[in-house]
Amino acid sequence: PTRTALSTRKDRHAQILCSSAMSDGLPKMNAAVAVSAPLAAASMGVQAISRLVEQHQVSDKLSKLGSHPYLEALKTKKELLLTVLGLVLLLHGAQFKNIFLCAQLVFAFLLVRVRGSVMTIYEDLKKVTDKMEADAPVAEPAKESSEDQSKHAKKRDAKKEVAKAPSAADKQVHIEAAKKVLKALDSERLGNALKEVLLCVMACLLVIHGGLAQRVAVAHALVGAVALRVEVLLKFEGFEDLESWTTMGVRLALWIVILPMALFMGPFTLILNITSVGATLATEHGVKYLAKIGKVADADAFLASPKGLIAFAGLVGFGSLWQVWALASESGMAWDFQLLYLPAVIVEALLRLF
Repeated sequence: PTRTALSTRKDRHAQILCSSAMSDGLPKMNAAVAVSAPLAAASMGVQAISRLVEQHQVSDKLSKLGSHPYLEALKTKKELLLTVLGLVLLLHGAQFKNIFLCAQLVFAFLLVRVRGSVMTIYEDLKKVTDKMEADAPVAEPAKESSEDQSKHAKKRDAKKEVAKAPSAADKQVHIEAAKKVLKALDSERLGNALKEVLLCVMACLLVIHGGLAQRVAVAHALVGAVALRVEVLLKFEGFEDLESWTTMGVRLALWIVILPMALFMGPFTLILNITSVGATLATEHGVKYLAKIGKVADADAFLASPKGLIAFAGLVGFGSLWQVWALASESGMAWDFQLLYLPAVIVEALLRLF
């Protein structure tokens, strides 16, 4: 057997050497044209977009939009908006189950990884663009024909510049600019960022399609939500130094109960998951909003008290009964609520296509 293994290894090594020799002897085709044309087109497209952005002062308008009084007022009412979102989930969350499942999966497992990879690529791109702007020659200011040149004339000149056919020298300049960007970027980081984004999309599609993946995801979320409330009510005297093990035991017991329920009563478990998230948003942010306007003395003390737990359980029970009744009677949302939730209705309809 040892001789057979040695002979097999020698044969494989000989095959590798033979294939490498054959590849070295084969003539290679120059495929630079297939790369240079897309690089030049991408560079010209980026420069055209940047000119349009600069012409229409998009960055200034976005900065002004961020400081708009209406948005500032919404930021001050963050607690109220999250409370309203929780109530919406309690009443109609099951109507948007695909949006909910995808958002819950991303926030629970994938947001940190995807955000870290994408932000790394964004920082690299920003460094490259800053370096290219610093190395670029300073352009001379264009002389205007008259001080009162109309805006229409400026737009017409800009369109002519964009529509002008680039020469071979211009294409080579764009190719060199694109090559500088690609050399400065880390291909491995970019590949990892794209892989993380694709994995996020694939995980969302896998969960919203249903089946075992959706059941396990729902059970995981529901175990986490229930464990936060149950662990506060339990005390293990004499085992204080084994808190991590007792916590794991409580969660294991919850898994034994909730996972079969998710497997055999999928729609009901999904409704419980949605209403638990809605009740969490409504109680936590609703009490904080009441504390802000002076209706509650201490928001944290109220949430840690039995009253907070009773409020959470009452909202979960009400939302679950309401949505189970709507599911059993096969009644959808009224048309006025559909108009009110129109963006979410459109996104949910698009997700159902996949």
